[in-house]
Amino acid sequence: MSKKRRFYRILAVMMAVILLVTGSAVWTASAATKAELDQKLEVLKKQESQLKNQLADAKDDLNASQQRKNLIDSQIANAKQQIELLDSQVASVEAQIAKAESDIADKKAAIADTREKLGARMRAIAKRGNVSTMQMLLDTENYTDYLLKSKAMKLIAEQDQATIDAYEAEMVKISAEQDVLEEKKAELESTRAASTAKKKELDTLYAAAQSEVRKLQSTVSGYNSQLAAKKKEMEATEREITKLIQSTASTGKYNAKMMYWPVPTVRAVSSVFGSRWGTMHRGIDVANGSVPIYGQNIVAAADGVVIYANSTSTWGGGFGYYCIVDHGVDSQGRGVTTLYAHCSKMFARVGQKVVGGKTVLAQAGSTGNVTGPHLHFEVRLNGLSVNPLGTYVSPNVN
Repeated sequence: MSKKRRFYRILAVMMAVILLVTGSAVWTASAATKAELDQKLEVLKKQESQLKNQLADAKDDLNASQQRKNLIDSQIANAKQQIELLDSQVASVEAQIAKAESDIADKKAAIADTREKLGARMRAIAKRGNVSTMQMLLDTENYTDYLLKSKAMKLIAEQDQATIDAYEAEMVKISAEQDVLEEKKAELESTRAASTAKKKELDTLYAAAQSEVRKLQSTVSGYNSQLAAKKKEMEATEREITKLIQSTASTGKYNAKMMYWPVPTVRAVSSVFGSRWGTMHRGIDVANGSVPIYGQNIVAAADGVVIYANSTSTWGGGFGYYCIVDHGVDSQGRGVTTLYAHCSKMFARVGQKVVGGKTVLAQAGSTGNVTGPHLHFEVRLNGLSVNPLGTYVSPNVN
């Protein structure tokens, strides 16, 4: 072998070694970067989950406090209405008492006037001396005149006495009515005092409830602000993951017209691609069929190579145990990948070649951020999620 050929062979070996080492270093760096991002996303989603729970609790407390405040407010309104009614009743009774007192005063004045007139007549008689029957008889021109005068004096005396008796009887009646009214007024004033005290107590409770509502509203506002900041941070992390996928060169060609359904035994979709609960749901959820999803085999949707697999962290950045498969470049030059999340067991390994519809990647479960067992399935083009249904997968195909 010539020295020149030997030199080129040694050079080729050295270049191969360099490429192998640098390629391994790049892969290790990428894997390390992905692991760091997954860890960061895991922490963020845990924090988000905690914040959501705290926000839900705060909203429940706020709702209960608002209901308490509304109840107290209603009780205050009823107390005010009762006090206003009692004030009206007291005013009415006071008017009746005032009228009774006025009537009593009028009767007393009338009695005093009658007594004064009777006294005046008596004093006039006294000035003339004691008028005997004989003197009256001598002072009259005839017996008939005497009888008339005697009868008149008797009638005047009887009429004055009757008037006085009537006035006194009516005064006794009015005084009794006044006593009843005074008792009613005292009772109403006692009820009004109790109602006023109750309203004062309710005012204190209302002020406390109002303060609690304001405090809880501030707490809810704080949680919303934290969630908004956390959402922005998670979106930034998602962009980093997308960028990482985009920077990983796809191998092979994607020529399939339709992918295989990822869970052959479960053909139901419990949640579709799109906006959900105020956030973007980037895939579809397979669950709620006649066959329970938990533990069912998950197969590769198309031929490809596993480029990521998490089988150690049950949280997995919210995805739990999950893997990503690279299916190559489609006819439009877009890298096609699929993602399988929330698995109970992960069989896929990085670098593993898989066959669409045959290779079992994992088993369905409920790891990560879930409310129940299901498979979260995504199709991504150049790292960006697209709607899998209809274009890439169908529960009625394969």
